[in-house]
Amino acid sequence: MFFILGWVKETKPVQQSLLHSYCYHCQKRAGWDLWRETEWVSFFYIKTVPFIWKNYLMCSGCRDIYPLDWRRCLQLSSPQVREAMAAFLEETQLSSKNETQRRFLLSSKAGREAREKSAAQNNFD
Repeated sequence: MFFILGWVKETKPVQQSLLHSYCYHCQKRAGWDLWRETEWVSFFYIKTVPFIWKNYLMCSGCRDIYPLDWRRCLQLSSPQVREAMAAFLEETQLSSKNETQRRFLLSSKAGREAREKSAAQNNFD
């Protein structure tokens, strides 16, 4: 008798547009989706035992991802925590940049927001 034992990864969206924050990768304001990756033990190519779960926030614009620990994932139902998470995402994206890159990205963000605000005012008038 023989067994066919395997490992299967499955990734599924959990919640669309969970929070909105500026993405410095695609340089626009985007919705961030919650995704969950589950690793399964499989017997005879059938998923049987879920083994590992990982959560990710993914930018809906450019598909940039950030891992999310379980503690924060469980707290995302609160609006205050979502606002804090949006600020955390922006800080995390900027943390790998040097000071010159940060100034450039922040000034690009400010210029884009100013153009969008003036365009909205012109459309309103």
